[in-house]
Amino acid sequence: MPKFLFALLVSVVALAAPARAQLYQVNSGVASHDKRDRDALLLQVDGSVETTREFWQDYMKDTYGIRFKSGALATLGIKGKKDELSAQDVSNVGISSRPVTLFVNLSAVNDSTTEIAFFGGFGDKTYFEPTRTAPEFRGLRKIMDKFVVAARANAYQVQVKEAERDVTSADKEQDKLNRSIQSAQSNTVANLKRIDELTNKNRSNALQMHQDSLQLTTNAQLRELTRARLQRRRERLATIDKK
Repeated sequence: MPKFLFALLVSVVALAAPARAQLYQVNSGVASHDKRDRDALLLQVDGSVETTREFWQDYMKDTYGIRFKSGALATLGIKGKKDELSAQDVSNVGISSRPVTLFVNLSAVNDSTTEIAFFGGFGDKTYFEPTRTAPEFRGLRKIMDKFVVAARANAYQVQVKEAERDVTSADKEQDKLNRSIQSAQSNTVANLKRIDELTNKNRSNALQMHQDSLQLTTNAQLRELTRARLQRRRERLATIDKK
């Protein structure tokens, strides 16, 4: 990773840390399911509901072979703020020797943060609890703890890619501005050259007008002299004709 990108990432994380202290910490809590509160493990991560859902589904499929499917909210076309996922008849994932049903509620904390509520049970009748079904609940936490590591790494990878895109965009904008400056400089040089040409032309025109003006005065005087000479000769001719 380029040093400046790493430094940028570190500074962003450091500045954001006080306001995002709960990110990537697994806590016990409750989730609403079938109009009742269920014991669940809660986790807040970077990303929208959509991107979190996609990463959760891919991670669970690749790591445990669990296929989570969207529930009623996706069927109704409600997107962006909430989603519910479930996986039926899950086994051999370290929760129980019996097949279990796993549930995930996703809800947007804000535009860039999503809360994951992870819970499960034996079908839709018996839900796991920290006391009554302690081994199964510990199994859920182990899965969640492993997911936290992957989710944090994925979020940082996404942030690095975003920073790289920002740097690339800034570089392109800088190149564009440099080309614009070079074009303006070239136009300025051409305009100054044209101004010099026009200035010289104006000077030449001014000199020509001055010379023409002097010539015009001389020509006017000559014109008056020739008119006077013509008049005298006409008068002399008239005198001869009378004789």
